[in-house]
Amino acid sequence: MVKYTGEVIIELSHPVPSEFSEKMGDIINELNTAILRKGTKADIDAAKIISYEAKDRILRFNIIAGRIVGAHVAALRIKNYLSPMLGKEYRIGIRDVVLKNAQIELSGEHSVKIDVPIISKIEVKEGKTIISLTEMHESELQRPLLNRLIALVEEKEKRKMWGGKIEHWVKIRESPAKQISFSEDPNIMLENIGWIRNIAPGQWVYTPPLAYLVRKFEEMLVDIILKPLGFQEAILPKMEPLEIGLKTGHLKGTPNQMIFASLPISYDIEAFEEWQDFIGIYNEANPKKLGKFIEPPTYYLCFAQCPPFYRFLSKIIFTDKNLPVKWYDKSGPSFRWEGTGGLRGLERLVEFHRTEIIWLGKPEQVISIRNELLDRYEYFMDKVLDLEWRWAWVTPWFLVHAGETKEMEEKIDINQPGTIDFEAYLPYRGDRNNPKSWLEIGNISIHGAKYTKAFKVKHASGEILWTGCSGFGVERWVLSFLAQKGFDRDSWPPIVRKYIDKVPVGLEASNYPKPQYLALKRDIEKNVGGE
Repeated sequence: MVKYTGEVIIELSHPVPSEFSEKMGDIINELNTAILRKGTKADIDAAKIISYEAKDRILRFNIIAGRIVGAHVAALRIKNYLSPMLGKEYRIGIRDVVLKNAQIELSGEHSVKIDVPIISKIEVKEGKTIISLTEMHESELQRPLLNRLIALVEEKEKRKMWGGKIEHWVKIRESPAKQISFSEDPNIMLENIGWIRNIAPGQWVYTPPLAYLVRKFEEMLVDIILKPLGFQEAILPKMEPLEIGLKTGHLKGTPNQMIFASLPISYDIEAFEEWQDFIGIYNEANPKKLGKFIEPPTYYLCFAQCPPFYRFLSKIIFTDKNLPVKWYDKSGPSFRWEGTGGLRGLERLVEFHRTEIIWLGKPEQVISIRNELLDRYEYFMDKVLDLEWRWAWVTPWFLVHAGETKEMEEKIDINQPGTIDFEAYLPYRGDRNNPKSWLEIGNISIHGAKYTKAFKVKHASGEILWTGCSGFGVERWVLSFLAQKGFDRDSWPPIVRKYIDKVPVGLEASNYPKPQYLALKRDIEKNVGGE
């Protein structure tokens, strides 16, 4: 149950005339019996004026309201009903409509914390949740802020009952256990032999040998999985306006992992004279000082590669002959802040490389494409790379909340919106029965109509369109392969040996890599087939 109470204040351009005050009884009756009940079937969902006062330039109404005609809706309906009457008969305009001393009463004790300007406090008592609101003016009442507030409270409560997880995980498929003959940690070995070097938390320079492996894995993915299924390459932006993240939900759901970008305050170099003088004297890169010369963030660096795809599709009208659309993008890095405690080698990075596979079509097309990709992925993991792998069906909270999929059931129907995670076994982490010994290396998702609705992507006949995407995190695939197969090409499957034939020799200098690892570096480069 949702119940509102509060005062609606109508601020007028001139004092209320006595003739109008005499009509107030009839006006209130019309408002209560018709205007404030419109669109409702039950009294509990409607609004009602329980008392009123007309004084000087103020009309004051004490109201109660329900879920359908909330206090904000009632305030605007009262204003819209009175405005032509006051203007035509008395030449009085309405300057503003204000909702004061308003409260929202919700059934149940919702122990949630929400800190936004329209809330003054939230109390839980006697089996109810009381939300006290700050004063709201017409510009705020015209926006669906209170509807969103109630939805947010309910969402937070459901999410808490859901277990507080971003997603629920159930294994649906796995390879046989593979014979593992290598148990070293490739992260440590790659750094020791100088193939990678850290320059900042979660950011590494890949020297030519590792860069070669990364590109060859990308090449295998495209040749073996994507080209046979008719996917075409596109290039998508890697810095996106905040508005895109707002529509996809990333700005709300994962702001703790996003890296934001700001523009300079001016293109005129003279605006930076103070900054230049500071550097000239102190010779230091002071972030706090720099903040004076940049605008607030208006962009974020690529968090997920697919959002610009949906923005591109926005308001485009498709017919059957235009569908499906099947693209992939591998044009640049993605960025995710994982927290300094979670960063480690190629396992978890701030800047990483991913091939993003994206498609649009009718629901049956999107499902069919996802299933074709799954077949190719299984072949790639099992026959091409000979990895020990497993797949898990995950129910992402954002799809449950959006109404695009059902909560997890015992019998899983994968032909609906949802995500399948791909995981590989990392022997250096320990026993395969330990969940921490597995690394997510990619996923594949059906979004339903979540993004086509948000970005207004339409079919000419009005049919629903769906989207899907799949992310191939190249570093993690390379790491998983090396973790299971090691650095001896004789233990690599034939197709991999065909693609990776001449690994470049890595950099050597008087102190690079460290002398104690130089022999190991040369042995590895010989074993993998260095030039």
